Amino acid sequence: MIKKILAILFVLVMFTPLISYAAAKKKVSYVNLTYETDDNFVIKSKLYYPKQKAKVYPVVVFLHSIGYSSDDWGSLVQDFVDAGTAALVIDLRGHGQSVYDSDFRIRSWRYYSDKQYAIYPKDITDILKYLASNYKDISTTKYAIVGADIGANTAVLVSEKMVNKPKALVLISPTSSFKGLYIPISMTNLGNIPIMSIASNRDNHSKKEANTLKKFAQAEYNLKIYPQGGMGMMMLKANPQMSKDIVKWVMPKLK
Repeated sequence: MIKKILAILFVLVMFTPLISYAAAKKKVSYVNLTYETDDNFVIKSKLYYPKQKAKVYPVVVFLHSIGYSSDDWGSLVQDFVDAGTAALVIDLRGHGQSVYDSDFRIRSWRYYSDKQYAIYPKDITDILKYLASNYKDISTTKYAIVGADIGANTAVLVSEKMVNKPKALVLISPTSSFKGLYIPISMTNLGNIPIMSIASNRDNHSKKEANTLKKFAQAEYNLKIYPQGGMGMMMLKANPQMSKDIVKWVMPKLK
């Protein structure tokens, strides 16, 4: 079936969460995106814009952990927007608001097989192609992808497929294979994409896997081990400095 775009709903203004209400006058604008895939699944995402005006914005794409959603990135999305980039924050298939097919039947990740998870990279590449075709103020070359566990593995597979490669990848708790998404060979095809790989000192499996994946990297592989947290994006909550470190590492690569 030919891909269909359901709707671009509206532009919202949203208060920065969990900052003192006295200081919560800071506003972030975003566009709600709804995308229907080839197999009639509805993927929801938000495209955030920084306050700074620009003809074309660099963009950071966020792919969350399994079992979580785009709402669980803490301050990281806001930190990138404050630094002057757009942010595309996607609810992966079966998560968050992306749980319905076009007939409004719920399809949760809890009941997925590896065959269904294998569709994740195509979902993301199709959304990025749609973004490039319809949002001329978003750069098709100056972009980075931040992914956590299944989002990290998806980020590698997406980067391998894209003609315009990302300028940087941030992989939080990447593993050689997650729900069938195997990435070592794909990493050898990424060329000169720099990678920041992150694991928790308390998560021995991810720490070992992050070191193993370093062997397959073809360019900079900056491995950072944080003291707190477990696997995936919830490390951000346990390690407040982590968000700042990610932004500091990515931003020069988007210039």
